[in-house]
Amino acid sequence: MIRPFRREDADAVAALLRRDAVPHALTGAGIRHWLASQPERARAASWVAEEDGGVGGWLRARLRWATSTEGVGELWAFVPPASRRRGVGAALYEVAHEHLRAAGARVLESWTTADDGARFLRARGFRETRRQDVLQLDVATADLSGLERLHAAKKADGYELARLAAVADRPEELHRLDAAATAEIPTTYAEDDVRLDDWLIEALGHPQLSREGSFVVLAAEAPVAYAFLHVDPASRTAANEMTGTHPDHRRRGLARLAKLASIAWAREQGYEAIRTDTDEENSGMLHLNRSLGYRRVATETQYLLEELR
Repeated sequence: MIRPFRREDADAVAALLRRDAVPHALTGAGIRHWLASQPERARAASWVAEEDGGVGGWLRARLRWATSTEGVGELWAFVPPASRRRGVGAALYEVAHEHLRAAGARVLESWTTADDGARFLRARGFRETRRQDVLQLDVATADLSGLERLHAAKKADGYELARLAAVADRPEELHRLDAAATAEIPTTYAEDDVRLDDWLIEALGHPQLSREGSFVVLAAEAPVAYAFLHVDPASRTAANEMTGTHPDHRRRGLARLAKLASIAWAREQGYEAIRTDTDEENSGMLHLNRSLGYRRVATETQYLLEELR
């Protein structure tokens, strides 16, 4: 049975997503927040497939609210391998497809790391558009030997490293930095319309955002680089939510500094793995991640449906 997601489903959905080939560092609180934090214009919705009295599949859908391009819908579903090819994914998809079509979507985006998912999307008219590496860092073996030296060098250059907790009372400046960095990430539809009020709720208000484990680099007290970290203490895993540098301060090792600091914090707190996703065209971030010890564990392929039927 397909039915709308309820808040009390969140923990079961989080447990379901841990059964993916590359587990998601998502908690029930994070899943509840995703749905509650979407602006009204996103028309966000989510559904679950009930199976044997439990949650056997999950799907989320919305209109992309952070891009200036109108009518871009996105949906993503997860059905565990043992429950596939029984029509569960198809039933979830049909509900979400109709919801987004009625909401005004002109195109649909989705993505998958699995061959089953690729076949599913291609069968429904989606075409491949982009790929990104799913990377994972073994925190225990990460090389942090350069952190102190880099920190000292950047301090001599006039930069200051701070925890997010120390600068969280400057949300407008943090938002400007994030918007500048996010707008330049390679993607089919640029996220060039990230509004402050929406960002404060969806990003800065995320319950999994660690304000102690996320770091910001300052220049003359202004935020110019950052590495935000989401954490799942129960599974001892984390995820790089966003790492970026203002265009005026790039190629100076600032993103490396912020990211190294967050990795060091994660190790101190007993986290075992950090996951991140990086577009294959984002050569600078791919190089940084690989140099820090991140290794590719999957390839995520993004798909686009250009004619809603």
